[in-house]
Amino acid sequence: WEMLPGNIAYIEISTFAENTDEAVAEALREIEMQDAEGMILDVRNNLGGLLSTTVNTASQFLKDGLVLYSVDGDGTRTDYEVKSGGLALDIPLALLVNQFSASASEVLSGALQSHERAILIGTTTYGKGSVNIPKSLSNGASLYFTIGRWYSPNGRLIEGEGLEPDVLVETGGSGDEDPQLEMALEYLNTQIATTSR
Repeated sequence: WEMLPGNIAYIEISTFAENTDEAVAEALREIEMQDAEGMILDVRNNLGGLLSTTVNTASQFLKDGLVLYSVDGDGTRTDYEVKSGGLALDIPLALLVNQFSASASEVLSGALQSHERAILIGTTTYGKGSVNIPKSLSNGASLYFTIGRWYSPNGRLIEGEGLEPDVLVETGGSGDEDPQLEMALEYLNTQIATTSR
């Protein structure tokens, strides 16, 4: 993470590994001490990772409710609730996504968008919202079975659909330009100016 101009914190989450939730929590504690006024989460090119880590990470930004739910082949629904004690429940938030934001990063994005906790800026996400389990075969190979589908809290199917951003911004730009990041900064500066009046 780093602090950007305008007292806006920027956190890039490149994967949801076992310790990602702990790393995000540590970053949020440091950011809180620096009195950030807005925050950008960047999950562009994040292909996913562990669901438990994703639920913990999303819970840092949500007071209550669902992070997601899954429905298996028999129609059985499993809810994944927000865990209490989030460290960044009120700070203005923007989330950067692109076509390579997949799986767990779509779960995070869908949760924050559904709860109207953050706006999504960028391009439509990948659309990987299936629950898979591996099965080892006797010859050493493995098969992955899809046993269910993930849904955002408001019932949007992620698999094959992806998530539409609130503000569509293509990548483009030349050299060091990042129009998606620039749009997030512009949005947050407007939010901060509005709330400080």
